[in-house]
Amino acid sequence: MGLGKCISELVLIAINCILALGGALVLYLGIYLRQTGWIEVIQGYWSPVDGIVTALIVIGSVIIGLAVLGSIAAFCRWHLGLCIYAAVVLLVFILFLVVAVAAFLLRNEASDWEDLTYPASSDEESVKEKFDQAYCYAQGAYICNQASVSDALAMFAPTLDASIASLFQNITGGVNVLCDDYLKDYDGISGVCDGCEQARQFKSFSSVVDWANDKCPRTAGTLVFCGVFLSTGNSNSSSGTAPYSECRTEFLNLVEKYALWVGVSSLIVCAGALMVITFSCLLRLRSRRHSAHERF
Repeated sequence: MGLGKCISELVLIAINCILALGGALVLYLGIYLRQTGWIEVIQGYWSPVDGIVTALIVIGSVIIGLAVLGSIAAFCRWHLGLCIYAAVVLLVFILFLVVAVAAFLLRNEASDWEDLTYPASSDEESVKEKFDQAYCYAQGAYICNQASVSDALAMFAPTLDASIASLFQNITGGVNVLCDDYLKDYDGISGVCDGCEQARQFKSFSSVVDWANDKCPRTAGTLVFCGVFLSTGNSNSSSGTAPYSECRTEFLNLVEKYALWVGVSSLIVCAGALMVITFSCLLRLRSRRHSAHERF
């Protein structure tokens, strides 16, 4: 009886380690998603996503703490603690089961949209607007801070006379030097300075830039569109090419991938929680049988 109980405790501790791993994965995923610019975009057609990501961060931390508490309770044979722990883990199981279902429904919706022409539904128009904004914010921050002056001119001053644009091709120091040293003499570059001033008000979505460079690189058309948007704030401009129209398939694939990560992570937590509940109950049952055996 003592050996079996000891084995059950060790198994419960091992399962708690798996649960802690799932919690760490959920915590990492929540923090990663929070640091990207994609939450604002996905929120366009799945409004709960912002609250869910916040909940993932909080609950991921709680799960890790619960796993530590459960391991201590099992090791110290704290029966009341195990009962409380099992009850809390049951709530976690229910919550993440709901999250898993929602994530896979989101993945299925993105897949359905991919098979249809734009707009697949009225919600996709909102998604397009949010995507174009995030894409342009990211590109604006990148162009104004890291890219060449030529790229900035192509984005914010596409109609600038070629003879004037050629004067700035070899400028070092980027847009800052261009605006500080040449704006007073060349009014035609004011759009660059105004656009970059606007772009600097937004955080740099580095993950969006990385994704765009890899999956949907900027083109002359999208640069013109983003230049007009950052300068005027008009996301319905007919100038250039809207980023969403060129990146729709790649973006929906990204949503499917993120939703799959959330769904799988949630299922891992659910599996760990279910095993924890099962072994907590078995451990409690064995303890009662052992106590009854000792009385006789």
